[in-house]
Order: sequence, then structure tokens, then C-alpha cells
Amino acid sequence: MCQQVFFLRHAEVGEPILLGQRYDASLSKEGLRQAHAWAEALQGIPFQAILTSPARRARETAEVIAGGRAPVLAFPHFLEVAWGEWEGLPREEARLLLRAQSQKWAEEAWDWAPPGGETLRTVLTRALEGLQLAYSLYPTGNLLIVTHGRLLQALLCHLLGYPPAAQPRFHHRRGQLTWAVRLPQGLYYLRALAVDAYTPL
Repeated sequence: MCQQVFFLRHAEVGEPILLGQRYDASLSKEGLRQAHAWAEALQGIPFQAILTSPARRARETAEVIAGGRAPVLAFPHFLEVAWGEWEGLPREEARLLLRAQSQKWAEEAWDWAPPGGETLRTVLTRALEGLQLAYSLYPTGNLLIVTHGRLLQALLCHLLGYPPAAQPRFHHRRGQLTWAVRLPQGLYYLRALAVDAYTPL
């Protein structure tokens, strides 16, 4: 039997810094608007559960969408990448650091990490463990997973069988959703990739 799995990057926050794991933020007014828009767009889909990163920005997104009609469970497996010493830096400064390391990141693929941070291999391993736990708890029915941008790129790239260099094609802006179908063989295909709440599903 096929299972529909929806992956959502948390809605917008107001903090102009790289958040990661040690820094967190509530949703901004725009983020709340995005979350309510998704609640409306997804209201016709019965979810067995909504699984969320425990980060406040993700949890608030999940709770708005749930609206009391589905259980919301916090899964630490779906936390954002730990960016180490870069967490808390102004977002533009963090982007420049990432850009400067882009070649090294491309060469080392899953095994590069920022100073004091996590490798994508570590992130991917815990995300896959979270998925397996989710499927063991909810082997049928629709699932919504609310998580973070970098984890989502790595996870979708892996699930769809692409090499690490293909990760940028799975970039999600805050508040964007991907609709995947899990096949019995453990394979996936996409019905929608990185769409906004106002895109018809």
C-alpha cells in the first residue's frame, strides 16, 4: 500500500541570524500567515499524525496546521543541522561563510562540517532513523513532517536516489512543502516539490 508523506519547511521567522539548534525563534507575522494558509490548504487531508522538529519555529508551524485535528509529536531526529560556531551569526555573514566553503562542501559531500558542527551524514542518519520510527508507529495513512531547510534537502536527495551534489535542486524556502508518495518497495516519487500554500495540490 502506498503512503503519502508531506515534508514542510517551517514557516518564516523574524530573526536575521543563522538559527541552527542552539538559537531558536517564534514565527513572525508572515510565518503565522504561512502556517494558517497551509492549515487551510491541507484541511481536506486527514493526517494520522504531524511529526515535527522540537524547535519552536517548527513546532508552532505544526500546531497551527494541526488545529487540534491530528496529534503533533516532537521528533528530535528532525532538528536542523547543528552549525557549530556559525550559529547566531548574522544571516548574510553565514551565507558568505557557506559560499566560501562551497567547493570544499561539494568535494566532501556528506562528510564536511562547519567548525564544531554536524556533518550531513550525521544529519541524514538521524533523519532516516526518525522516518523509520514514524513508519513503525504509523505504517498507513498520511503523515506531515515539519522540519528544516538543510535537513530537508539532504533527506529528499537521498530518498530519491540522487548523488549529494544534487541537493540544491531540493532547496525549500521557509513555508514550502513537498508532497511525496512512499511505495511498498521503499521507493518514493514526488507529486509536488517545494510549493507554497497557494499552489493547488
